[in-house]
Amino acid sequence: MEVAATVVILTCTYALLAAGVVILYKAARVVNFAHGELAIVGGYVFYSASLGGESLWLAVVGAICFSVIMGVMIYMSMLRRLLGEPLHVAILVTIGIGIVLKSAILVIWRAERLTIDIGVAPAIRFAGGASLSYMDVASIAVTVLFFVALYFFLTFTRMGVQFRGTAENALLASQRGVNVNFVLSLAWVMAVFAASLSGTFFGSRAFLSTESVTIGLAGLVAALVGGLDSLRGAIMGALIVAGAQYLTVRLVDPVLSETVPFLLLLVVMSVRPWGLFGTLEELDRV
Repeated sequence: MEVAATVVILTCTYALLAAGVVILYKAARVVNFAHGELAIVGGYVFYSASLGGESLWLAVVGAICFSVIMGVMIYMSMLRRLLGEPLHVAILVTIGIGIVLKSAILVIWRAERLTIDIGVAPAIRFAGGASLSYMDVASIAVTVLFFVALYFFLTFTRMGVQFRGTAENALLASQRGVNVNFVLSLAWVMAVFAASLSGTFFGSRAFLSTESVTIGLAGLVAALVGGLDSLRGAIMGALIVAGAQYLTVRLVDPVLSETVPFLLLLVVMSVRPWGLFGTLEELDRV
């Protein structure tokens, strides 16, 4: 049970990160390389807003406010001007955003190693001594709820159709009356919120630090393995990456655990470049 519990919790962390990557790709065809930094900064904001773990509600409000402000600010101040520009330009901008956010951790929080001590008491105990804390149970419940809500939003709502239409052709979508700037701002808000949730749940089981931003790469690999436009792929990719990392730590060498996701990525990309559950897209360049 300990193995299953650990893999499930790690899967939730990576699945939320992968969901943010999928959201941005579905809406704007942007691959965000600052997702790990957004997740860890979101975790720091959650901790600070909770007044050191004293107030859960203030922490939740702080995380939501951070997601809205950061998501809108990133799009309106930088990514909005890149509509129609080559893909690599937006990627370079997200790399720059990641560097700035990592510097913010050094300046604002002095790179202090923090752990979010909210809901750490055991909620469920298993035979053999393994247990799940209240925060672990919350991470599972929130992840399931997030994906269910996101699926219905993208599949059955008018705004979800506008997301897909904007990704296909932003100019045509705007000519048909779609508020492209609102759609893309909302996409960034949702992606930052997913990252903040992931960083918060990660911070309840491990240290938040400048080194922790590498979880963003694992989340990106999960999205690529599963398929950049597939929510189901994000979940399965996260499960595959989490399971492989755990087995590497337990059976091989913990030092190699950060290498395993990229080995998986190389294998999958050599067989299915569009991911296990992704959609094969028509190439516009060679």
